[in-house]
Amino acid sequence: MKDDRENLLQRSNWNGAPTPEIGLAVVQRLLDRLHAADLQYCHWKSNEHLDAGMRGLTDLDVLVEPWRGDDLQRTLGESGFRRFQATALTAYPAVEDYLAVDDATGTLVHLHLHHRLTLGQKHLKGYRLPWEAQALATRRFDPTHGAYVTAPELELLLLLVRDALKRRIRTTVAAWIRVKGGNDDFEREFAWLVERAEADAVVSLATGMIGPKTEAPLRRILTDGARHSDRAAFAKAVRAALRPHRTYGAISAALFMKVREVFWLLGGLSRRRFHWAIPLRRTSPRGGIVVAFLGSDGAGKSTMRADTVSWLGQKLDVVPIYFGSGDGPGSLLRLPLQIARRLVDRRAVSGTPSQRRSGLRGRLRAVALIPWALSLSLEKRAKLRRMIRARNRGLVVICDRYPQDQFQGFNDGCLLGRFASSSSRLAQALARWEARAYADARLYPPDVVIKLIASPEVALSRRPEMSAEEIENRIKVVRALRFPDETLVAEIDADQPLDEVVQSVRRVIWKVL
Repeated sequence: MKDDRENLLQRSNWNGAPTPEIGLAVVQRLLDRLHAADLQYCHWKSNEHLDAGMRGLTDLDVLVEPWRGDDLQRTLGESGFRRFQATALTAYPAVEDYLAVDDATGTLVHLHLHHRLTLGQKHLKGYRLPWEAQALATRRFDPTHGAYVTAPELELLLLLVRDALKRRIRTTVAAWIRVKGGNDDFEREFAWLVERAEADAVVSLATGMIGPKTEAPLRRILTDGARHSDRAAFAKAVRAALRPHRTYGAISAALFMKVREVFWLLGGLSRRRFHWAIPLRRTSPRGGIVVAFLGSDGAGKSTMRADTVSWLGQKLDVVPIYFGSGDGPGSLLRLPLQIARRLVDRRAVSGTPSQRRSGLRGRLRAVALIPWALSLSLEKRAKLRRMIRARNRGLVVICDRYPQDQFQGFNDGCLLGRFASSSSRLAQALARWEARAYADARLYPPDVVIKLIASPEVALSRRPEMSAEEIENRIKVVRALRFPDETLVAEIDADQPLDEVVQSVRRVIWKVL
């Protein structure tokens, strides 16, 4: 990494110091390449926590110069950043979303690329202020982070303008009932910027860029602190002066903001609970993908699915699907059979696995096999339809297990396969009906298959209720499963420490996103 950065800087016209070793390598690489390409940019807001942005803990908001689109796209691509698109009701004009993954840590970095200063009301950002040239012309180089940032005077003014344009009736109500001495994001940033900005310079900027009516309330804010009454007076002057820069009229802005707020709430519900197969937040313009985790019991499939959903779900629309027959999310149709299965398991828990299969539990299982297999096949069909729709709409689908018809009877294969050669036409018909779901799964293979391979000893230590023979057979089948050439198949050693398995999984998935 260091050699690459030094060579890049030597080839460029950039005469400044290399980016300090602060934050993630992928962010350092982006800054180095922006400098090497002599692209004007600045991190234009929330520089109080720029350190957190450098570490991928919060988003990076970067304003870039216009008319250098080709150079910018090349720089972003060489730095490992890829464009993702917000939905129509979550996107903002002249703001693009780029994501990158830090190779060493697997951290997802979110870059908000601002071509214009689009800001304003929450969920709407209904103003475009023509101050981009001013921001880039007065930017400062932050040697601590090796990045250009907005001059503190302009950043403080922008903070107060953003606050003014976001104020609503609920803001006033909240100010009346709020406990004195609270410390929100605004107050923290305000205090940080006041220490660094010259008050007279801030007032001069405001009167020149907005108008003279801002001077009196702004001086009180800078002298006495950001009291609600002074912020409200400043907001009144700002809104009147900036009215020509509105994107929407008063009525359309109010309606559109409500619609977008509802859409935002739906996105939160989907992310936290329902995982609807609908684009509500952000998708890939390259299309959706399906990732399937395969492995024997005890290999960590459920753990990796949960981690991947959490990791990508921070920024993208993700749909988790459980294709197994265990205790994962299932259909209501199979719920009574799951309850009955648990009752059967309690009736016969002693002896070896082979003895349990031939005893009472074994007989009961044999009787229940047909309705169990048919309900499971019906459930898999519904989940396959959901998977296909989600992928077609640009979402990322994360599957725990995947139906297969290469091996009958276990590892998510057909359960009634032996009935296909039965002398009973009814048994043959049931076997064919069950097999349709597994044949459909073969027609729509995953884009990525991650085989988690744990040694029999490790898998058995995690699933002691299984026999060594069962574990070994399942590992063999997972390794033997074949997929089309267009499917990326990766085997990962699941005996590694969890952090290493996580990083390996993230690197594989990022290849195709």
